[in-house]
Amino acid sequence: MPLKISLKIGGRVQITNREVLPVTLAIFDQAGQIAELVSYLAPLPRPLAEKFQQWQYYIGLQGNRRVAKNRGNLLSGVVNLSELASALKSELNKWLGEDGWIDDKGQSDPRVILLLEKLRTKITQDEEVQIIVQTEDRQLRGLPWQEWDVLTGYTRKGVEVAISATNFQRLTQKPTPQLRATARILVVFGDEQLDFREEEEFITNLKRYGGEPHILRQPTYQELEQKLKDPQGWHIFFFAGHSESDRNGRIGWIQINPSQGQEGIVEIGQLKDLLVGVINQKLQLAIFNSCDGLGLANQLTELSLPYCIVMREMVESSVARELLRHFLIAFVKDNSLFTAMNIARQQLQHKFEPGKSWLPVIVANPLAPELTWNHLFSERRLSWQWEAVLGIIAIAILICLPLSVFTEFPSWETFIFYTQLYPHLIVYPSLFLWISLFSSYKAHCMIRVKTRLFMTLTALTVLFTIGALFFELSGDRIMLLEFKTDAITTISAPQLPSLYNKWQTSASKIKSIPPEIFDASQAFDQEGNLTLKKTALESALERMHTIEDIRELQGLFRIATTYDIWKGNTQAFSISRWFYALTFVAIVGCGVQIFALVGIILFVPDAIFNKNKYLTYLVMCELGILLWIPFQGYSVEYIKSLLFSYEFRGVLAGLNILIYGLIALLFSTTVSSIYKSATKTYRPILLIFLLVSLLLTLLMGVFGFEQINRLFGMGSTDPLTPWFATTIFLIPLFFLLVHLIDLGINNE
Repeated sequence: MPLKISLKIGGRVQITNREVLPVTLAIFDQAGQIAELVSYLAPLPRPLAEKFQQWQYYIGLQGNRRVAKNRGNLLSGVVNLSELASALKSELNKWLGEDGWIDDKGQSDPRVILLLEKLRTKITQDEEVQIIVQTEDRQLRGLPWQEWDVLTGYTRKGVEVAISATNFQRLTQKPTPQLRATARILVVFGDEQLDFREEEEFITNLKRYGGEPHILRQPTYQELEQKLKDPQGWHIFFFAGHSESDRNGRIGWIQINPSQGQEGIVEIGQLKDLLVGVINQKLQLAIFNSCDGLGLANQLTELSLPYCIVMREMVESSVARELLRHFLIAFVKDNSLFTAMNIARQQLQHKFEPGKSWLPVIVANPLAPELTWNHLFSERRLSWQWEAVLGIIAIAILICLPLSVFTEFPSWETFIFYTQLYPHLIVYPSLFLWISLFSSYKAHCMIRVKTRLFMTLTALTVLFTIGALFFELSGDRIMLLEFKTDAITTISAPQLPSLYNKWQTSASKIKSIPPEIFDASQAFDQEGNLTLKKTALESALERMHTIEDIRELQGLFRIATTYDIWKGNTQAFSISRWFYALTFVAIVGCGVQIFALVGIILFVPDAIFNKNKYLTYLVMCELGILLWIPFQGYSVEYIKSLLFSYEFRGVLAGLNILIYGLIALLFSTTVSSIYKSATKTYRPILLIFLLVSLLLTLLMGVFGFEQINRLFGMGSTDPLTPWFATTIFLIPLFFLLVHLIDLGINNE
């Protein structure tokens, strides 16, 4: 939170027989108010008032965005605007200097200057300082307070001063999650003769950052009214054209359509009821790139609009245009509204004569929360009805395979047997995969812009998953649950030699298997054809532990699970095979899209509006997938090595080295993303979370295979109890964590 300084200036009062302005100075940091004092200022001295009026007038001569009116007679003589601005600044600092402050006894009061100078020594050059001057006086509102010397050099970022009324109230806006996470901007161009092509280009460019501009060109009152009624609401209202305020800065007008004469001039009060609804819904900021907007801002802040940017006086188009350009460039980089305005003001100082950079000012509600571009966004979510449908689909994906196995095969013992054989497919999804699925959805809710990279990575994820599924379903080492109970296939004698050669076995080795394990005499017929029945293979698998040398039986299983011998007999495949395919897609797709999520935060972080929360869900998604590694390791180390070959064992066996390589890549890119995009205060928490997840995965990779075997695998007598108990324990714990994340994790 930035350091905030409030200067509340009241109406004239008398002390010790002199007229003064009471001023309450209050200073706030993240913990709350840290200092307050009451002092007094003399009313605006005559030299300052005269210089201010002269500056107003000569600035006004160059303005071309004011509602057309007679400006009166011009003053004679040539005026140097630079000298006038310098003189005004000098008079301002005389008034606000040590001698300008008065205590309640009418004596000089140095406390204000001393407090502000003392504060300068306590803040760092990187801190942001925001000052709000609260006053009802039109002249005081128009002064360039940021030119007060005591504020100069406070921080490297500079000091930005906003103005405010003395009466205001807090506005509570509840952001509503929506399917499309965009910052909706209502743009009104009031006079096309001013040539708004550049402004339109600046605003249209906001689409790259999640902006959704809707442009009205010289609308009628009815068209503007209809647009304001849009049920989706607006985050920003932008007007460019002619405007004007009354002399007291209390009431403002905008000219939305010059061709309609008086009907094309709208006083803000006419739109009061509509604007109240828009503000209560989501409107955060109004920008009037037009002349003399203090009256406009005054009326809007009375309606509790959080922030407004207006021009203090009349303004020429080039100044208004450059302000908008540099403000938007800074604002979409997630600088605060104050910092973005300060950056834009500095650019105006470089390009235009002194004094012109004083024209724009923020009019703020002091109770409004800090505004950044990212604060305009809420989570991109489906409606609760569609979320419920999505949740049902996700649950169906998680439990479809165990339900299919349970209903398709004849006995409870078969279900237990397949659970022990394939816990990486039957147990893991309902145990841990849902963590990744839910976290992935929540991370996607943080993506506000579907960039080209996002679409490309999504397409690659889909293509890779489809390709992996094709190779998985057409590959060898088919699982027993992929066959119907009565599945049977016959391998002709001419086919067998190539299979023997491929899988390094022979007919004699198969026939040497003890008949109580596998009866080869029943499998081979007189012509040498080999008939394989699923029931015989399952029976052999259940009795494998009774013999010492299982190499011949492994050769049989290598042949029996070859895809080529079954592909012509599709009727032998079970329904569970297709649910296995769905489970495979869920696991692989979720795993691959993690790299897409990392790629987005790494290369286009501006596409994400809450990077801290996004990274948190990214790490949780990674954890859910990483917990699949020990289950897959059990499948390789215990099941595949038992059925097919002991060569599957070892850290570097099979695809293990590839898996660990991908983990290393994922870890390094995630660390890089955290350092690049997480805020400084939250970065250590994320790094610890990621490191713990990685260590947990590595420990389970070393010690977890045996634990999974004992709990869910062939070494377990009852895999269902730990399966259900762990799931029931994890679900409420996880969603409690999600609730805390949603409540507590912000961008700042």
